[in-house]
Amino acid sequence: MYRAFACLTEEHTGWVVALAACVCWISCAVALKLEQRVQVRADGHGPVWLLASGFSIGAGIWSTHFIGMLGYDPGVVLGYEPRTTLLSLIVAIAAATVAFLFARATPSRWAGAGAGLVLGIGIACMHFLGIAGVRLPGHFTWDPATAATAIAAGCGLAAAGMAIHVGSAGARARSAGARARLAAATVLTLAIAVLHFLAMAAARVVPDPALAVPQLGLARGVLAGGIAGVMAVILAFAALTLMLDHLRRINVALARQGRMLREKTLLLDATLDSMDQGLIMVDAGGVVRVCNERALALLDLPRAMMQARPSYRAVLRHEASRRERRRPDRSIRTWIERGEAGQTQVHERARPNGLVLEIRTVPLADGGFVRTFTDITKRKAAEAEVARLARHDVLTGLPNRALFHETLARSLVDIVQRGGACAVLYLDLDGFKSVNDSLGHQAGDELLRRVSAGLRGIAGDGAVARLGGDEFAVLSAGGAAEAEVLAERLIALFHSPFSVGGHRVGVGLSVGIALAPEHGTDAEPLYRRADLALYRAKAEGRGTYRIFTPAMDEEAEERRVLERDLRQALDDNTLSLHYQPQVEGHTGALVGFEALLRWTHPVRGSVSPNVFVPLAEETGLIVALGDWVLREACREAAQWAQPLKVAVNLSPRQFQKPGLPETVLAILAETGLSPDRLELEVTESIIINDMARAVGILRRLKSYGIRISMDDFGTGYASLATLQAFPFDKLKIDRSFVAQLGTGPQAAVIVRAVLSLGRSLGMGVVAEGVETHAQMKFLTEEACGEMQGFLFGRPRPITDYAAAVGGPAGPAEESARAEPGLAAVG
Repeated sequence: MYRAFACLTEEHTGWVVALAACVCWISCAVALKLEQRVQVRADGHGPVWLLASGFSIGAGIWSTHFIGMLGYDPGVVLGYEPRTTLLSLIVAIAAATVAFLFARATPSRWAGAGAGLVLGIGIACMHFLGIAGVRLPGHFTWDPATAATAIAAGCGLAAAGMAIHVGSAGARARSAGARARLAAATVLTLAIAVLHFLAMAAARVVPDPALAVPQLGLARGVLAGGIAGVMAVILAFAALTLMLDHLRRINVALARQGRMLREKTLLLDATLDSMDQGLIMVDAGGVVRVCNERALALLDLPRAMMQARPSYRAVLRHEASRRERRRPDRSIRTWIERGEAGQTQVHERARPNGLVLEIRTVPLADGGFVRTFTDITKRKAAEAEVARLARHDVLTGLPNRALFHETLARSLVDIVQRGGACAVLYLDLDGFKSVNDSLGHQAGDELLRRVSAGLRGIAGDGAVARLGGDEFAVLSAGGAAEAEVLAERLIALFHSPFSVGGHRVGVGLSVGIALAPEHGTDAEPLYRRADLALYRAKAEGRGTYRIFTPAMDEEAEERRVLERDLRQALDDNTLSLHYQPQVEGHTGALVGFEALLRWTHPVRGSVSPNVFVPLAEETGLIVALGDWVLREACREAAQWAQPLKVAVNLSPRQFQKPGLPETVLAILAETGLSPDRLELEVTESIIINDMARAVGILRRLKSYGIRISMDDFGTGYASLATLQAFPFDKLKIDRSFVAQLGTGPQAAVIVRAVLSLGRSLGMGVVAEGVETHAQMKFLTEEACGEMQGFLFGRPRPITDYAAAVGGPAGPAEESARAEPGLAAVG
């Protein structure tokens, strides 16, 4: 070891050693870089790069050796035999090339280690050949141990370096591969340096004066020039490698950009072709640059023509030839010729194939434009359908109120400007509600469709409109005579029943007529007057027509005033309740009262319930009136000393009000009346209209302890079915049957049947309208449970019955006792 150190420090020049190491490292790095190109090149130039890498490292080994020799001073003059020196270069290059071939044959770390051994042996051969080519006046002697150590160290380090290099071939990251290559170059440099300097330490120069001074061969300057030339080649390889790597990176980047561009182009093409809109892009010169598949389909353009990038004028000429027009679209031509940048333009165009396109043109900054084509055929059809539905009835397809109003308004304007006449006929079906109640709403809708078809057939298309429900309107040209003829024809249409769902359905028609210009030239007055005439036709028997007269307006005004006064009376609490006694049929004992609403008008005086109750039903005021009657009756009954019951009528409108049971329960809680003293009287129409809902409400009311009575029993057409649906507490025989007792034998039979039915079902029976002793006797003999009528007392304020309810007598009680039947009450 000391000998190696002494040789390195005493027999070699220091800067030369450093230069040799630097040259060796550069050569190894260049060689490994060149060899790496064999891995990445698949263009047939692999052997060239392999030879270049073998030359680089072999020449580097050789240069390292002889640079070291140039700095070696054994104490004698040295020379170099040319052929042996050149042979050592060839051996070094050949060994390096074989090593790289071996490493590439089976790329693995073990193969790399084997290749390193080959390279180490080549380094040793080159070294000893180089020493053999040295000419000096003497000879070399060798230390076998040191020489063997040099060879072993060189081969081991060379194996390690090549193993690192070959193993780095699988490194995925570029930075990791570069670091491994630099590490391998460093280890290989150590292998060459260690082998050289240890081998030089194993050699000793023994001068021999007996030997003649030989021909020295290559001078040191010539050798240095040769080394410089070899290094120039290696550096050229290095520069070439760097340049090629740079070019490769540029090519890779360009290839990547080209691939990305192609991918983006394909993606853009796919996106454009998948668009729902057609798209055409035209440059400033009028040439079509982009045309997607949707545009070809919508505009029916030949694919071959568009692939040739025609001018947009060619597209327009193609369009013009299909449309059989001589000139293309002026607006499009303006965009092309002027190339103006401005606002986006949108317009619609119908195609010959029936499509409707929305065309949007967006100018580009360079003078071109982008035009999109959207198929709005379905949207336009939907808009047209929506517009039609907005002006037509969905069920029947007839014009609705809005369209009829527009049609009438145009006719009235024409009458004012040019003269002439027309008539408005308001139609209402008689008995339609019973069809809905008995057969269901589906049958009712079918009936309305059949009626609409019949009306259209008589009055003509466009003249008939459905206003809503079972109300229709007809616009008739001409005056009163024409309107009357048309009304008679329309009414005659209903003389025969309609076939609906396998049923023969008979309904009637009532018609109200208003004339223009006699009854006005504005639509609203004509509507109102035709409606008044219709009201009169229904009031006078239905199935007929009436023409408006001024008297109808007066009656309508009177009804409006009466409705206003009735609302005011309810607000001012100026209504009152009268009570009619109800007595036990066998003993005549008072069991309760029926509360009846009365109204005393400040000007008209007493207004009959037959007048204001129907008015309240029509206007909906009956709901508020009914709640007032129920609250007032419960309040007064709660003050009676005797626990008599009070009966209150419920109207059908009250049953339609949500939360009726809760309202009744709240009134009972508010007034303090016991629920078993309240009796609610209902009519059959309440249940028939919506049986399931009505029965549910009645069951809830009965669950509170309230009694439920059926009023006017026997006058409906479904009485038995109603009794089956709900167990009433009482049945009230209608006064029309009681009035005929003693005069009509059929009335007696009906009354006996109702009484027998009540007993069989466990229901009480109340006979209304008892006015004579003969009627009372008959009912008593037939065991009628309760009676009510003028024979027992007329409807009076409760103060007139104060003694009966346990209070002081009112001012009219004495006169009331003079009436027949009050003795029974008392």
